[in-house]
Amino acid sequence: MVISGVAIRHAKDISMPNNDYSFDWAIAPVSREDFLKNSFEKKHLVIRRNQQDYYRDLLSSTDIDHVVTTMGLYTPEINVTKADGNITVADYTYESGYIDPVRVNQLFADGATVILSGLQERLPKLARFCRALESVMSSRVQTNIYMTPANSQGFRAHYDQHDVLVLQLEGTKEWRIYDTPVELPLNTQGFNPHDVPIGEETDRFILEPGDMVYVPRGLTHDAVATDQTSLHITTGLMVRTWADLLAEAVNVVAHSDPAFRGALPVGHANSEFDASAYQDQFADLLKRLAEQAPLEKLLAGFKQDFLTNRVPRVEGQMAQIYKLNDLDGNSTIRPRPHLIYDLAHFKGDEEKDASIGLSCYGGDISFPPHVEEPLRYALDTPEYKISDLAGQLDLEGKLVLVRRLVREGILEVV
Repeated sequence: MVISGVAIRHAKDISMPNNDYSFDWAIAPVSREDFLKNSFEKKHLVIRRNQQDYYRDLLSSTDIDHVVTTMGLYTPEINVTKADGNITVADYTYESGYIDPVRVNQLFADGATVILSGLQERLPKLARFCRALESVMSSRVQTNIYMTPANSQGFRAHYDQHDVLVLQLEGTKEWRIYDTPVELPLNTQGFNPHDVPIGEETDRFILEPGDMVYVPRGLTHDAVATDQTSLHITTGLMVRTWADLLAEAVNVVAHSDPAFRGALPVGHANSEFDASAYQDQFADLLKRLAEQAPLEKLLAGFKQDFLTNRVPRVEGQMAQIYKLNDLDGNSTIRPRPHLIYDLAHFKGDEEKDASIGLSCYGGDISFPPHVEEPLRYALDTPEYKISDLAGQLDLEGKLVLVRRLVREGILEVV
């Protein structure tokens, strides 16, 4: 058997750094640089730790019990499945779409896997974890939670259309790795068991609590719970691709170059049409695209799209508002964890109309240009006293700036 993944034994003294659930914590002891260079989009990576409590604070079966039985879930937040595919949504939901928690637990007791999708939208710790990964990957991150009874299997062998980090929380699961029939599939290249060959098994391993496996998109795999009930988090990295950027590049260039806006050859749908006669024209368009596509502008647009759709997750914001009246120069402030933002300069018709724009949480906030230095300090410094803000603002000006940023959920009072 060919072992294509990497298994790493981790020291027992690794602990969680201040419950920040960071990307580096998730993949330790592998460094971020090592992961991106040697594993990301290339091959699966297995990390073994011999530390069962490593991920325990993030989620537990008790949390799942609470979510399923008390939170009024509805489809598609929850899915109940078996590898043999004999369970339908009607088996565990009411006509309203809400789930029947009693029936869900009965199916689980009978060997079905319970899958909770997007639970980061309901549980703050999972939200914090996803935000941490987003700040590294510059892409949306989502979770699917799998709770599988002993000796059961939720899905047969398949590949995913997005990369995943799988964190084993409780119990054990045996994983089997096969071939990569479609390398780095697009969203439109979903797995079809009738068309896609599984291939030969290339690796097999058991994940224990505290272990992790990274599985790149397109790598076929399956997993079966052992003699213990298994709970794991599948963390999906919803990356944008060069294909996405090139498609947008064509759209941008077409707005300025009429050659892209010309009609396709008349009669191109006819059986006698000769496409080869237009190969040179097509090659010229590709050359024009390469020469004119504004990479920096395109990437800036994708960044803005990411920021626009990254809505606030501001745990404890009401308590922060209560603290505003007591702020003084000695108050300690810090940016919200895993903050992602953009600053831009805007010129007005006159110098007095110029401004600094802060893009964050899907919105824009304008500031006068003279606050740029303390604003950058406030956003980039891990922790500081208000009186220590850089720049020429007096203390009252610093307090005004900090209060505004706390109100917007961008800073927090320690």
